[in-house]
Amino acid sequence: MSRRDRMDRNRRGGGRRRGCGGCGCSLIVLLLLLVGLVVAAEFGARWYLSDRAEREASAKLGAPVSVGFGSSPVLWDLATERAVDSVRLTSPGDATVPRIDVTGYSVSLVDGAIRAATADGTATLSGEQLAAAAAEGNPAEGSPVAGLTEVRAVRPDAPAGLLRADVGGVAEIGVVPGVSDGQLTLTPQETALLGFPLPDGLFSGITGTVDSTMASLPEGVVIEDARVVDDGLEVMLGGRDVVLR
Repeated sequence: MSRRDRMDRNRRGGGRRRGCGGCGCSLIVLLLLLVGLVVAAEFGARWYLSDRAEREASAKLGAPVSVGFGSSPVLWDLATERAVDSVRLTSPGDATVPRIDVTGYSVSLVDGAIRAATADGTATLSGEQLAAAAAEGNPAEGSPVAGLTEVRAVRPDAPAGLLRADVGGVAEIGVVPGVSDGQLTLTPQETALLGFPLPDGLFSGITGTVDSTMASLPEGVVIEDARVVDDGLEVMLGGRDVVLR
């Protein structure tokens, strides 16, 4: 084979190699574009679903609500399982609304409603919220024991499992939280103060705040337990077949 023939063959081979390299680059670019489209679609789906849910939940609760999804891809879950792994609703609350943290699991569309197979979470009232809510249950002005049985402050005592209520500025009464028939109960350790019986419903303001919050949460969420924590009163929530919307 002559030198010129060898050079011609090398040029043809080089051309083929360059052509193959170009195809490889094009394939990589297409894959990157595809990945980018998938990521953009996933981000868009999460934004759309969370924005819609946040606006609806915030209006119902009366406090800002954030909605987030689990780490599993939303679009993939919807395409393969027809359900989203988890949806989490959180709210910092406000002066009257407790702090909320609720997660629904295996969330799907059933008969036109968005339902979670199960849910759990907490609603937490701070010491300031407890005191403000308790004031709603104070005796009416003009009552002979109004000042004496007025709840002036409430502080959590987590080690003892009690809420310490300053009543009338003359005594501190321990209050035991509990749950009965799905309702929060607050039971004073004492029933009288300086010989005067404590009025019924002295802490109804607190239970009323919890009741109104529960009414704002998704249908199917119920109170399962309650305990005193360092920063207030924590109400444990749960539920099955919870209607998120």
